[in-house]
Amino acid sequence: MALLWLRGADGNAIAADSFGEQGQNPVLFLHGGGQSRSAWRGAARTLASDGYRTVSLDLRGHGDSDWAPDGNYAFDRHVADLDAIVSGLGRPAILVGASLGGHIALIAAARMPHRIRALALADVTPWIDEDDADELRGAMRRSAEGFDTVEDAAAAVDALRGVASHGSAERLRAHMRQGDDGRLYWRWDPRFIRDEFVRHGGEGGLFAASAAALRVPALLMHAEFSTVVTAGQVRRFREVVPDLRYERIAGVGHMVSGDDNDAYLPALRRFLGSLEAL
Repeated sequence: MALLWLRGADGNAIAADSFGEQGQNPVLFLHGGGQSRSAWRGAARTLASDGYRTVSLDLRGHGDSDWAPDGNYAFDRHVADLDAIVSGLGRPAILVGASLGGHIALIAAARMPHRIRALALADVTPWIDEDDADELRGAMRRSAEGFDTVEDAAAAVDALRGVASHGSAERLRAHMRQGDDGRLYWRWDPRFIRDEFVRHGGEGGLFAASAAALRVPALLMHAEFSTVVTAGQVRRFREVVPDLRYERIAGVGHMVSGDDNDAYLPALRRFLGSLEAL
């Protein structure tokens, strides 16, 4: 694994983990809101052993990447960051995105089909039940106020995911920082959750418009215990994108802070194998 420092559209530093060799087909991983690049680290390492060059990014305002000085986390800025990164790869990339990262990847795939080879989405569709999503966002905003202990953070994560975890609470510590007040905080900028960035289908229907414009092979991976993706949304997505591939991922909920996304790996490998067979 190599740590890369990339540049976003505004000259902002983007931290990334890279696996595999230059010249191999690139796969870019984009984590969900409140996660970091480590969420996809296991999948990125495995796919590199399959012969891909994999890069897992910290989105702006997350992990080790720069926070936006002006607080601008509009989707256009995220997509512009991705455009700046993909343009330097030398060949079309496969995008893999969870939740927030999935929406960014969807928009990018629709806008840059010459640079994007395929798209895989982890528990995200172009449509959002705003009541359910607002509940999730509200919990994230409350968690941005910090925690007294890592066990308190683990309990908040379980509530956000909609399914209990079985891992050690201590593993979350790597995803947190200690403030001057002694409390523990997630390593992300809470301004990215502002309503003008995340409500109403992505700034006036941006997600749905991107789905309608999608022309690259796409896979939807639907978490069994998802709190944000419904069967009705899946049906609608398949109507808009008739060739959309679909896999239900058993035993997992929506991905949030501190999670790893390895549960999606078997479906990803099947999807990538089908692309190689084309």
